[in-house]
Amino acid sequence: MGDTVGQMRRTPLLKAEGAAIVAGAASFVLAGIVALPLFWGRDLPIAGPDSVGQFVAYAGGIVAVLAYVVGRLWMRDGLTPFAAPGERRRAGISPVDVFDTIAIAVAHGVIALLGWLVLGTVLADGFQDATVYFLSASALAATAAAVTGYAVFLSAVNMSLMRLSTVLAAFVIVGILTAMLSAPDPHWWMLHLSALGMTQSISSLSFNLTLIIAGVIVTAMARYATDTRFLAPASEGDPVADRRRAALIRVRVGLILIGVLLAGVGLFPLNVSQVLHNVSAVGMVLVFSLVVFWVRAALPEAPVAFFVLGYVFFATIVAVLLFFVVGYYVLTATELVAGVVVFAWLIVYLRVSGAVGRRSSAGRLEGPPLASAAGRAQRSE
Repeated sequence: MGDTVGQMRRTPLLKAEGAAIVAGAASFVLAGIVALPLFWGRDLPIAGPDSVGQFVAYAGGIVAVLAYVVGRLWMRDGLTPFAAPGERRRAGISPVDVFDTIAIAVAHGVIALLGWLVLGTVLADGFQDATVYFLSASALAATAAAVTGYAVFLSAVNMSLMRLSTVLAAFVIVGILTAMLSAPDPHWWMLHLSALGMTQSISSLSFNLTLIIAGVIVTAMARYATDTRFLAPASEGDPVADRRRAALIRVRVGLILIGVLLAGVGLFPLNVSQVLHNVSAVGMVLVFSLVVFWVRAALPEAPVAFFVLGYVFFATIVAVLLFFVVGYYVLTATELVAGVVVFAWLIVYLRVSGAVGRRSSAGRLEGPPLASAAGRAQRSE
């Protein structure tokens, strides 16, 4: 019996691995077909304009978006971001589901694009003045596309609320670091963090695009991270359940506002609208401060350490603001600490909410068999 169960659990994993290999092979062929005539007869630099690294970055970004969408369709759930544990397949797919899926797919694409760009720059520094023969360049580009397609397909197949937290963290880290490393002014930090988004450069594009897409993802995940169907099922005449549902809705509204305001920081750089930029940045921190205190009623099963972490993060933001007011901290340090704290808490919340939802779903799935077994035992007595 144990061997049969183990085989049933392994079969979906093996099927996913097989499909991911096919996706990687298809990516290899497509990238190779495009790269070979494009590179034919040329020796290409590793990084920079018209380089192998630039082609790999663009190809990787496109392949990542397509592989994610194909991976979700392969799951036969339609264009849904992911399915919660124990959730039955839905008959219809809403436009919101499609939008959320596309947003997560674009995040994978940007991660791949920026990641390959950074790797190309590092390799170019390691192989100074080296060039790549066109056949080798085509093979390298096709291989990079295959690796991207394989990895992103598996990410799509296994996507969950907890995995989404990892994607969000990787996306923000890669995007912000790329903006910092490519900033035309190496002393941007003497002004403020928002200076990264004020120039007409790839650095500003990377910075603002990262904030906008991250805001969209946070807004999208709010619906799933506060899903009352799994975290607080409806119960007639139960005031405790009603209060929890109300708390979850408050947290959902707060998370949506954080996402919208985060996107607003990228949509309205400081040189475009100082008022809207500052309102978005300050508003995001204020809403976060409220959500930290609302979440205890929304997720009472969460570990105490999670609530303590939120209070410590809130105190940290207050402390750095006071340091800035008295002149001990510069504005860049204040913005950086506040931003890191908010993102870190959001990522932890995603994981905790996913764990609570998985536990609740498992309990409902196991409930009926246990109840029926107990009933049979009583009847036999």
